[in-house]
Amino acid sequence: MAKLGEEDPRWIVSDRPDGTNINGWHWEETNKMTFCKDYFESQLNTEQNVSFGEKWFRLVSETFGNKSNVVVRKFSISNASVEGECSVSTRKKGKKFGVFDLKVTMQYEVEVECMVKTKKKKKKEEENVDGLDGEEEEEEKEEEETKACAVKGEISLKEFSSLNEAEEYEWTTKTTGGEEEAKAIVKTWFTRPVLEKMFAETLETFVEKMNEFCAE
Repeated sequence: MAKLGEEDPRWIVSDRPDGTNINGWHWEETNKMTFCKDYFESQLNTEQNVSFGEKWFRLVSETFGNKSNVVVRKFSISNASVEGECSVSTRKKGKKFGVFDLKVTMQYEVEVECMVKTKKKKKKEEENVDGLDGEEEEEEKEEEETKACAVKGEISLKEFSSLNEAEEYEWTTKTTGGEEEAKAIVKTWFTRPVLEKMFAETLETFVEKMNEFCAE
């Protein structure tokens, strides 16, 4: 046994000058946040990706339109942002693991046809007691009419992690502007089952791509 201060050089681990990780002995980590941001920014932009936008519009019209008994004129998602960590770790003997813990936020805009109550004044003519035309008076009546109503809002996904199952993801939504008639309709749409259905394919494809990195 070597004495204190007389270390055996065979036991000293030093960096190789060429940086080679012989036999995958050391752990390595490759940052994938650039890929992650590019992926969600492109996938969650219905105007930039036309075919994707058309699919979303059909999904929203079928899911929300039928549920709310309204006509959906427009539905778009844009300005997706991603926070968190995303990487591929290479462990001993070259085994790779995809690791991510993300928060994804996006903005949405909806335009629907709403039934809006309006008050209109109508002229009412009263007859004179002698059978002559009387004075015209105005009376106010409440009527319903169809109107295009818009609302803007935000959808947020938290706890999207490689360690969590889908039921552990946290979904939140909020409206950030628009007409009250549209808000009243839209706020009933975004239930957890609906959000899971809307984003399932996008999230599953992301996980598949992370697995592809690990297979390289």
